[in-house]
Amino acid sequence: MRALRKDLTEEFVDKAMHCRADVLICEGTRMALKEKRQNYSESQVEQMSNRIVSSTGKIVFVTHYSRDMDRFRSFYKVAVKNERKMVISPKTAYLLSKLVNDEHLDLPDPLKDNNVLVYYKRKKSGTYDDADYYLWERQFMEKMVNCEYVYKNQRKLILDLDFYQFAELIDIKPESGSPFIRSMSEPFSEEDIEDEVLHNWLDHFGVQFHQLHASGHLNREQIVGLVKDIDARKVFPVHTENADLFQQISKNVLRTEIGKEYKIQ
Repeated sequence: MRALRKDLTEEFVDKAMHCRADVLICEGTRMALKEKRQNYSESQVEQMSNRIVSSTGKIVFVTHYSRDMDRFRSFYKVAVKNERKMVISPKTAYLLSKLVNDEHLDLPDPLKDNNVLVYYKRKKSGTYDDADYYLWERQFMEKMVNCEYVYKNQRKLILDLDFYQFAELIDIKPESGSPFIRSMSEPFSEEDIEDEVLHNWLDHFGVQFHQLHASGHLNREQIVGLVKDIDARKVFPVHTENADLFQQISKNVLRTEIGKEYKIQ
């Protein structure tokens, strides 16, 4: 279930309500007395990202979970609204090409959409020879841009930058003060090594950090509503540190134990 696509969540709840479910297995990642992290709705992420992009004349970097197409679509819409090109990796282009025909997702075709460019890194030869790339990568080379292009056109672009592409900043040479929007969960502790490395890169180039994330998990209020609306005969909370909070919702909640079997009927 995705809180990001409210229409799909509501559709699931509606169907589950009418089938009088025997069992509901419900994740509870955000089932807590108080949220420890800042989370926005998908529309808020889009609005706040648009505010950042529209207020700068510099390149904007974004990063998000690679398979999160809801988040990609939000950044793509911001790019189009601000008359910028959305620059993506070949991996993202390949994923889009496989999903573009799904009318429910409303995603751009990386080969046909003029608002999408595909960023290629140098490989073995140090050039951009076709032979250096996998077959699945070559199909997007007509939309190819490289570090030189990005360097010269910074003000016209939003670059979808994966954590493992940060070395590209050396050749891109972003202008100091360029925004970087991380749209992923915040680290669990101050000792997060990946987070430390990320900030070292950004600080070195004087890039401004912004944290804007919409969780794919339902919050406590949404979980309560879902469990009550579906009203299953048995409810099993999973992936949560606060199963006791589920038991405050319904008498049908059963706390699970590792290695124990549970019968549906």
